Amino acid sequence: MTDTQHSPEGDAPPPSRGRRLVTPRTLGVASAVAAGAAAIALVFATQTAVQATSAPADPASTPIAADSTDEDAPEKAATIPPPATVAAAYDQLSGDEVEYVRYLGAQDAAFAAGKDLFGDAGLQFLSTDVAEPQAYTDGQRRLLSLYYDYATNETVSMIVNATTGAVEAVERASGTQPAPTDAETTAAWELLLDSDLSQPLVDEFAALTGGSALTAESAELELTAHSFVTDAGSFGAETCGVDRCVQLLAQVDGGAFLTTTTYVVNLSTSTVLSVS
Repeated sequence: MTDTQHSPEGDAPPPSRGRRLVTPRTLGVASAVAAGAAAIALVFATQTAVQATSAPADPASTPIAADSTDEDAPEKAATIPPPATVAAAYDQLSGDEVEYVRYLGAQDAAFAAGKDLFGDAGLQFLSTDVAEPQAYTDGQRRLLSLYYDYATNETVSMIVNATTGAVEAVERASGTQPAPTDAETTAAWELLLDSDLSQPLVDEFAALTGGSALTAESAELELTAHSFVTDAGSFGAETCGVDRCVQLLAQVDGGAFLTTTTYVVNLSTSTVLSVS
């Protein structure tokens, strides 16, 4: 776990971006992994975007980070047609093709067998990026989608061939924790505020805002979160890393951070843990 510095007014900001809302067509930075050549082995230790440019040079791809699980999510559509033009192996992602491969992934039996963040049938979508083109020799367009299965506490990856419209591979890995999505961040924040441990945050927020009540919709707050994996120096969240856990950071009016680093939210069990 990366230590977070503390300021006199709560937790200091980590080197991360502010939280924002996304849609299935929004481009954002998300976790991604590299697809291995023959066995399509996946490396989950890093969350760096794979190369997806028309030239083999340095620019990285921009993953689609749409985490919508609402009724208009691609996974719940009756049908989604393929893009009018299939992109080349190294091209940037487009919203149309991500919606298409998300829809294709939802037709796979592995998707329906899983559970999402809310306990409903279907895997929890995390992100989509370009599968490493150098792992293949046929020049076809493949995308790599990441999901989380809350039924088994596994990260699930799908290689979807956008050229042929087929799911080519499904891999599962336990003990790997990609960055949380906006939906997971929001759910974790609501669990924290509803818990018996929230009173210090309520009091701190009131002191920083001149008496405002802290709610999940407080306009003064900007939320970010990161995956939490317990280590030898952490106590109170020993199952995190196997379970899906996140640690929240809540910035008040672009200034001080609430002291949230003593809490971890276990999304697998819907519990809030006090850590030291």
